[in-house]
Amino acid sequence: MLNTIQSLREVAEFKDFSVKLIFQEHWEDYKKVNPVREVESKEVEKMLSCKGKERGCFECYCKKCDRFEEIPFGCNSRICSCCSKRYTDRRAEILSEKIIPKIPHRHLTFSMPEILWNFIKENRELQKIVMDASYQTIKDMFSFIAGKPIEPGVIAVLHPFGRDVVFKPHSHCIATEGGYAKDRRFVAIGQYINYHTFHLKWQLHLLNSLRNIIPQNIIDYCFINYPRGFVAYARPERIYKRKDLIGYIGRYVRHPAIANSRIIDYTGEGVTFYYEDHDKNLQFKTMEVFDFISAIIQHIPERNQRLVRYYGSYSRKKINILNKKSNQSTITDFTQGKMKKKRTFYCSICHEELEILAYVRKPPDKDMSKITNWIE
Repeated sequence: MLNTIQSLREVAEFKDFSVKLIFQEHWEDYKKVNPVREVESKEVEKMLSCKGKERGCFECYCKKCDRFEEIPFGCNSRICSCCSKRYTDRRAEILSEKIIPKIPHRHLTFSMPEILWNFIKENRELQKIVMDASYQTIKDMFSFIAGKPIEPGVIAVLHPFGRDVVFKPHSHCIATEGGYAKDRRFVAIGQYINYHTFHLKWQLHLLNSLRNIIPQNIIDYCFINYPRGFVAYARPERIYKRKDLIGYIGRYVRHPAIANSRIIDYTGEGVTFYYEDHDKNLQFKTMEVFDFISAIIQHIPERNQRLVRYYGSYSRKKINILNKKSNQSTITDFTQGKMKKKRTFYCSICHEELEILAYVRKPPDKDMSKITNWIE
């Protein structure tokens, strides 16, 4: 299987298909016949201008080659494969700094029936309710196992799409394996989880949270047709190191719906890509171009919509006490230390470190003599 996927990636790389290319060729025509949200238009335009000269650049100089080189800026769009990956890695590192050390963590996933997907899509404010219900389920389940009320630390991430880029809202949670009792002592729960109870609690918390928002007949349908509850899963492996947590969080925090390496064919009218199903079987899917564009942009959240939330011991109020220093100072220390370290670029010819001369909002004049006096 691994060799097959590697071969597909090599094919995609050889043919140089990309999400950006598809949007460049069809975005204007798509907008003429399809309604587009303001935030979707903005994110797409950012991606189309990624590393373009209109975005500005760093003007650099290579002493070894005695030449100038422009380093263009990225777009940081939510659907840009390159920039989203870079943002995701940086965001995951920041989140991992908030983790309480020396306490094992578990990765839990919460999904829901297809009948609820469209309600979440049409009313994006319900995504917060999904994450809230996920936390309440974890808290309820862990307290049940511990035999007394405890408060676990949870970082919840709302993931709006599946591997086939269909809108399938579900939440991923990184949770402490246990929680804090009223006396502020940590109570470990061990690795055993009764999945029958777990599924029923997840179903109960989610449907009760949605009861006054979606039609009652949908609520009744979900209770009647899913007597064993909704699917919730806790990975068996325990996570101890912050480095490992970065990997888990980074997978879901903000990566685009599809990577360029998964696109294996593009005819101008249709797009073919591959994905692995939950049984690790390789699947192929072909979509018309406009359907593909719709599938990608539908996952763009509204402006200022939070897809990562902190609960219990990891809430702002509680983390200040448990970590014995303010949450803001933790972020500030990390930001000033790692995020603001010196930028480093390398020459595309000799690969030596470049000297940064200037930050340029717009492309500089090609007459480099205007800035030669900046070189030491």
